Amino acid sequence: MSDVREIAQKTYDALNESFGSGVWDGFFDLFGPEVDVIVPAPGSGRFTGTEGRAKLVEFFSMFKPGMARFDEVEEVGVTVGEDRVVFENWARGEVNGQPYEARHCIHVMVRDGKAVGFHEYNRPA
Repeated sequence: MSDVREIAQKTYDALNESFGSGVWDGFFDLFGPEVDVIVPAPGSGRFTGTEGRAKLVEFFSMFKPGMARFDEVEEVGVTVGEDRVVFENWARGEVNGQPYEARHCIHVMVRDGKAVGFHEYNRPA
């Protein structure tokens, strides 16, 4: 497994684990000081550099323990590129006490041993 794939996989796994626990520090620690970020609503937009890292922390920190639970995350595909890995999945569970089902496309970009990009696109079922 390439360093890019290994680091991106670790980041993706930490993302899924953090949704279950509500503890995000391990996920955030995998990122460099500057991050290219695209997140879905309610934080929609593209943010880069230190602002991107701050947006990443702000966006995911709102998911507190017990707020989101994914009972099933079905991987649809994984594509490895030179500096990024794209993960596609169906996630089913509960967010804010409401049923949740959506397809996600998550891009993790890697450089110098750190995740430096995180783009998430989703479409409700």
